[in-house]
Amino acid sequence: MLRPALLTLLVACGPRAAEGPPPERAEPHGYPTTLVPPSRIEGDFLVEQEVSMTHPRGENTFRAVLQKQGARLILLGLAPHGGRAFLLEQTDDGVRFESYMPFELPFPPEYMLHDIHRAWFMEAPEGVVERDGERLEERREGGRVVERTYRRLDGRPPGTITVRYEGGLAPGAPRTAAPPARIVLNNGWFGYRATIRTLRWQPL
Repeated sequence: MLRPALLTLLVACGPRAAEGPPPERAEPHGYPTTLVPPSRIEGDFLVEQEVSMTHPRGENTFRAVLQKQGARLILLGLAPHGGRAFLLEQTDDGVRFESYMPFELPFPPEYMLHDIHRAWFMEAPEGVVERDGERLEERREGGRVVERTYRRLDGRPPGTITVRYEGGLAPGAPRTAAPPARIVLNNGWFGYRATIRTLRWQPL
C-alpha cells in the first residue's frame, strides 16, 4: 500500500515545472461551484486509483493518487513509466496545477478537483439539499448512497452531473471507510465521463 512518505517522494522528485506565482483564489473556467477548504473536511486518507476519461477529444486512462491530509488535498497523476504526469493541489489558500506532460488536458484541470468534491465530499443527509445555486439529490439502498445527481437551479449550465457508486458509498467513505471499487461520474454540463477504479485505500 502506498504510504504518505512515498507520496511526498513522488511530489518532491522528478522533473520540475517552471515556478509560477503563489496560488490565487480564482473562479475555475466556467465551473459554477464553490469548493470547500480542505481544513473543513474531516478525516485524512490516501487512495490509489485508475481513472478512465471519455471526452469529445477522445479517451485517456491514467493512474492517480488522491490524498487528503490536514489542510491539503492533492491529486497526483502518474505517467505510464511511474513518474509524475501532473500535480493538482488545493489548500485553504487556493488551487495550483503543475503539468509535466508535453500536451494540455482536454479540459481545465480545476474540473477534476470539483468532481472530486462532488464524488466524495458533498452530501445530502436528508436526501435532497439546495446550496451554492444547485440542487443535490441522493439515492440510497441499504443505508449506502448509490447515486448523486447535481442540477443548477438557474439551468446554467443545463443538464445534470450524475455520480454512481458500484455497491454503494459507505458512510464516511473515503475519509474513514473504504470507497467503492468503482464509480462513474457523468458530467453532462461539460460533456465528459470519468470511470474511477479504487486500487488501494488507507486512512491516515
